[in-house]
Amino acid sequence: MIIRKREFFIGIVLLISFLVVLAVMMSPVMNGKTVIGYADDLFNQLTKGSTCYIPGIMSKAKNFEGQNFQVTLEAGDKEEAAKMTGLFTAVGASVAAQGQKLTVSGDLGKVARAALADADAEFNNRGDQIKGRYGLESREVIYYWWNLFNILQKHYKLEARAGEMSFAGSVLTKALEPAYNFEGIQAARVADKAGVTTFMLAFYVIYTMWYGFAMMFIFEGLGISASAHGEKAEA
Repeated sequence: MIIRKREFFIGIVLLISFLVVLAVMMSPVMNGKTVIGYADDLFNQLTKGSTCYIPGIMSKAKNFEGQNFQVTLEAGDKEEAAKMTGLFTAVGASVAAQGQKLTVSGDLGKVARAALADADAEFNNRGDQIKGRYGLESREVIYYWWNLFNILQKHYKLEARAGEMSFAGSVLTKALEPAYNFEGIQAARVADKAGVTTFMLAFYVIYTMWYGFAMMFIFEGLGISASAHGEKAEA
C-alpha cells in the first residue's frame, strides 16, 4: 500500500504533531482558558474596540429634537408591557397601554438621547448605572429600547422619511445591538494588541497549511496524487 515510504512517514509525523498541538489548544493552558477560547475573547475585544459609534450618533440626536412620533408596539406579556411603560415614561415619552399593546409617543431626539445614554453605559460595562435609573437589568432595558427603535425604523420607512429612518436604524444597529452583544467584554484596540494579533493570524495560516501538507505527503506516500485533465493518476 505504501508506495513512497519517505513521503508517507513525513506526512504521518506532520499529522501527529498537528493533533498534539490541537490537543494543547483544546486544553486550559491560558489562565484556565483554552487557546481557542483565549483567541475568541481577544478578537471579541478587538471587534468591540472598533465598533464604538455611540458618541457620533449622540451628536446627531439633537437634530431630531422637536420631531414627535407615535408608534404602536406589542410586548411579550403584561409584565413586560408594564416594564416597558415604566421605562419609556421615565424618559419623558407618553404611553397608552391596552393589554400587551403599547402606543408610544414622544420627542424622537430626546428619547433617542436617553436610549443612547443607556447604550453607552451598557457598552462600557456600566450596567449598574442603568439598573439604578430604572430598577431593571441593563440588558433588559437595552432590549426594550431595541423593540422601540425597531418599530420606529419601520414606521419611518413606511412614511418614506429617509432621514428619520436612517437615524433610527443607526441607533438600532450601531448603538443598541453592539451594547447588547458586547456586554461584559472589555474593548481593546488593534494597536495595543498588535503583537499577539499578528502572531494569532500568522499561526492560523501556518496551522492550516500544516494540516494540508500532512495530508498531501500521506497521499503521495500511498501513491495518490492529483493529475491534469486527461492524464492518468499514479497507481
